[in-house]
Amino acid sequence: MSISAIIVDPEDEFERSFMLPVATESFFQKYWVPAVEELNLQWVALFQDGTDVESEDIPSVLGEVSQLKEWARSHMHGDDLDHMLRRLELLETELPKAYRRGGAVVYIG
Repeated sequence: MSISAIIVDPEDEFERSFMLPVATESFFQKYWVPAVEELNLQWVALFQDGTDVESEDIPSVLGEVSQLKEWARSHMHGDDLDHMLRRLELLETELPKAYRRGGAVVYIG
């Protein structure tokens, strides 16, 4: 199983094809969960079970993603660090694009 971001109730081809991979379940358990606990992240903690993210939530979500990047740089190394940073940077750059229309909701889980 894996965690990804998709647009709920997509209205066009862009929204139907929108999908951001976040992490496999095992990678999330190994790295994301310890970071969530250490940093007391509220939004990222919800990703494992799944949560809806609305446009007004993006600053908070991306703030936690930024904290997670710093945590990864100080706790991870090698291919795992590179993989984690790629996924976090993907969230930073691509997640805001999901909100091209008012009322769009992204499910991350």
